[in-house]
Amino acid sequence: MSDKRWDGLTISGTLPIGVLYAGTRHRDYTLRVPLAGDLVDAQEAHPQGLVRLVALDLYRRQLLQLGEIPAEAITLELLRSELTEIDMAELERADAELGKRFAPPRPGSSTGAASSTPSSVTATPSPTSGA
Repeated sequence: MSDKRWDGLTISGTLPIGVLYAGTRHRDYTLRVPLAGDLVDAQEAHPQGLVRLVALDLYRRQLLQLGEIPAEAITLELLRSELTEIDMAELERADAELGKRFAPPRPGSSTGAASSTPSSVTATPSPTSGA
């Protein structure tokens, strides 16, 4: 990941199962913070799509790295066919963690604790509600 644009704005982890690509399961990922345009673009690409599809497309846009899969090969079609629900839940958890990490402190909070406001994906209707 040589793009300095995302320094400090990512979260990395390991998918429980991983995405099968070229005969190998790829589990390690790096997810960047979502941009406003990511959600807009995903919604425009799927205007009649289920919320879950829009969420999956949003995660695709946020993924900077998924194992050794070339960036151009991390497509919506690949994720639709190979990403398990367990792995999708891991990406949801990581995205929510990014949202908490960068949320401003709540007004009146004496500890300065981060807000529990969910990140961009969960700010829309629940991804599971449209599936």
